[in-house]
Amino acid sequence: MLDHGEDPWAAARREMSEETGAELDEVPRLIGTDHRADVENTGPVIDYFFHGGVYTGEQPIRLSSEHDLHAFRHLDELQDTPLAARLQTLTALHTAARSGTAVYLREGNPLRP
Repeated sequence: MLDHGEDPWAAARREMSEETGAELDEVPRLIGTDHRADVENTGPVIDYFFHGGVYTGEQPIRLSSEHDLHAFRHLDELQDTPLAARLQTLTALHTAARSGTAVYLREGNPLRP
């Protein structure tokens, strides 16, 4: 979540640090947005997704108290895994990250022009 007055890029850097202990060296690149009409009866939300680089293992992952597990998996390995985001959403974001583009999602579904 954004702090009051915080822009999405600053929030991405802060959240990465808070949730994993990893510090991003560079400004993350926006790879997608997702408009969700209603999230848990709080109203509309826009999620921003960023590519912060490739994890090299130089910084250890230190999970916050909000998490109990992390893993690095290929998309093909996620078919039967419970995820916060749907596989279709993650696939669209992965494609955008690899191709240097950005994707617009609505309710996690990529919109085609």
